[in-house]
Amino acid sequence: MIEVSNYDYFDYDYAQYWKKRKYEDTAEKLILKKIFQRKKGDWFIDIGGSYGRLTETYYKNYSHPIILDYSLKTLQKNYGILKKQYPNIELIAANAYHMPFKEDSFDGGLMVRVLHHILEPGVYYKELRRIMHNGSTYVQEFANKKNLKASLRAITHLNFKYFSNKPYQQPTAKNFEGTKQGEEAIFLTYDPNHVKQLLTSQRFEIVNKYGCSYLRSASLKKILGDEKMISTEKVLQKLLKTTNIPPSVIYETKLSGDYAQKNPQTLQEILVCPKCNGNLKFKDSSAHCPVCNLDFKKEANVWDFRID
Repeated sequence: MIEVSNYDYFDYDYAQYWKKRKYEDTAEKLILKKIFQRKKGDWFIDIGGSYGRLTETYYKNYSHPIILDYSLKTLQKNYGILKKQYPNIELIAANAYHMPFKEDSFDGGLMVRVLHHILEPGVYYKELRRIMHNGSTYVQEFANKKNLKASLRAITHLNFKYFSNKPYQQPTAKNFEGTKQGEEAIFLTYDPNHVKQLLTSQRFEIVNKYGCSYLRSASLKKILGDEKMISTEKVLQKLLKTTNIPPSVIYETKLSGDYAQKNPQTLQEILVCPKCNGNLKFKDSSAHCPVCNLDFKKEANVWDFRID
């Protein structure tokens, strides 16, 4: 079993994390809106989308958007708010290593602020390739291990092992995202080349590379304020987009291969058992897998397909 970060277990409200992070939030949305304004499609998946922070960046461009997250509580809590603003949105609780969708289901997808919780990215990307169809767009954001601040710190401490391409587990002494104080958390930073290799090994071609949150610093925020930081961020995103200076990197990718047109119209048409990928039998707000003898339920308007 691959360990999964469980925000429900720790009753963590991710929306609170973003209340004082206007600069970081805007920096990411600037890039995502730039990417998705050029796209159009049918089914879209926001993996680890939580309370729907980024929905505005892709919603108008895809007919059937889905937010998938392991936190059932978060999805249920925000269902009413999201459906009022985004009527076509669907919310599904599931494990990113075992997603309950048929092969070749999605025209587009993204994962932002989640890969640092993914202990086995190779396993995840194999599953991702299964559900994305050839020619689809996938956007991957990740915490950049080789950012300028971290690299200088490693050099200062003569820690040259830091520059290997292996993911780096961040110390959790000051970082309790999704945990209670004192609990160990999965929080990995990645070498951009390593992420690139993992993506391309599953036929995700890198179309564009973007740097994000160049000025991420509590001290700078106090001195400059959000508006000046955002103005400067826009300039830096243009000038330094291909560098490894910023703490966050975003890859825009395209899954290579010829696309065979599919037009599923309802959610049930693309749902399968997350364990065996077999067909489900639906009845009211429940689904049954006759192969695995597993039952899944839709509670408070959210399907729960979580398995370990």
